[in-house]
Amino acid sequence: MLHLLNRLVGSLQGRGIRNATGDGVPSPPLPRARKTGHMLLHPLRFRMPPLRLALLLALSFSSLAHSEDSLQSVPLPQPLDQQGTIGVRFNAAQAYANGPTAAAVTTEIFTIPGVASCRCEQSPTVCALVWEWDPAVGAEPLVVEIPELPGPEAYFLHYSWDASAGTFTGYANGTPLRLPGVALPPWKMPNAAEIRLAPGTDLVSVEPTALAASAARGEVPEEYRGRHAELFGVVVAQRPPLDISGRQGAVIFESSLAQAEEVEGWVMEGPGKTDFASGWMTLQSARPTGGDGNIVFWCPHDFPERFVADWEVEVLSEQGLCISFFAARGSQGEDLFALPLRKRTGVFRQYTQSDIDCYHISYFANAPSAPGRITSNMRKNSGFHVVANGPPGIAPGQQGVHAVRIIKDEARVQMQVDGRVIIDFLDDGKRYGAVLGAGKIGFRQMSPTSARYRRFRVQALAAPQ
Repeated sequence: MLHLLNRLVGSLQGRGIRNATGDGVPSPPLPRARKTGHMLLHPLRFRMPPLRLALLLALSFSSLAHSEDSLQSVPLPQPLDQQGTIGVRFNAAQAYANGPTAAAVTTEIFTIPGVASCRCEQSPTVCALVWEWDPAVGAEPLVVEIPELPGPEAYFLHYSWDASAGTFTGYANGTPLRLPGVALPPWKMPNAAEIRLAPGTDLVSVEPTALAASAARGEVPEEYRGRHAELFGVVVAQRPPLDISGRQGAVIFESSLAQAEEVEGWVMEGPGKTDFASGWMTLQSARPTGGDGNIVFWCPHDFPERFVADWEVEVLSEQGLCISFFAARGSQGEDLFALPLRKRTGVFRQYTQSDIDCYHISYFANAPSAPGRITSNMRKNSGFHVVANGPPGIAPGQQGVHAVRIIKDEARVQMQVDGRVIIDFLDDGKRYGAVLGAGKIGFRQMSPTSARYRRFRVQALAAPQ
């Protein structure tokens, strides 16, 4: 009974999905029903009569006890150690989708006692496939955040590691869940001789070695191989750049970013600093280590609901995060720098879950807490909702100058990097709230990031005829 009480308290307190796409800080806590698929109301955000609360507690005890009993313990055919691969078929009994009205749902997939657990999560902000190591192992988790996971449907999941070499990745229907070549700090693996499968999960394979990508893909039945790869950063069919020929109008704003005078009136939030040389503006944090060095540099101009923004960027650091905010203004329509709005100092939640609305796209993402991320993500704020994703705009280690373009055609948003479409999103104005219109554009960087920018230009875009 005490064990169940402890688990009930944990589920009622809630636990957030690790934010692999933001600034390496936890996403907002969500009520989590561990090892169940139950939806929970957050107990601290509503009042409940004692009798109803007692009934809820009783039902929760019943659910937790049932879920504990329902896990199927299966001995592994051979113990897993420093190297290993686990393959399962996860039969998702429902579709998972985020959004402001989405309930918090956690579906356990399997647990390897004392080693790791795997689950699927849904919250208002995001859906995620989560591999989390036991705290005693201390290795980096693997969290893949997506807008949705279609269902009911089967998914073949493989997780493969070589702890001594510092490698760990996953595959969904044979599609990698981490970019290749990522080196993690080596760790010590405990022996694993048992796996506990949740209802709807079947053990497919157990290997005593790390599996190559081709081998993992080969274990997936042909009819499932590569299915839904577009959710995991794979370009299944290259989308063409939005045809705006004949619609581009006057230049609204232009700055070469070549010298300090070119950013007069721009607003820095957080401990950022700029340097100018050879026709470039280098943007970096004065506190490149720790969690208090993230920065945003805002252009002071307001841009209309339709525009085309272009700039060039070169990422100079190995790790970091480059984001563009746009259509940014107060949640009540205020100017972004109006005094009633809360002060912003670069802390991510001040931009994503506060009193401003905006879209943002992360087009370079190699955060220390989430190396090798497989997607560029677009989010809608306030709310931090993942609304679309695509392949990385600038992959880790990809050197050179890159041309970035954002087209905002009222409800249609497209980002291109070097002519490749990485994000293409049509806001229906319903699932995530009203379409965002006019507002400001800002460059955001995570604290370890150093990048340089030039030739920032924004043009008006006429409505289609």
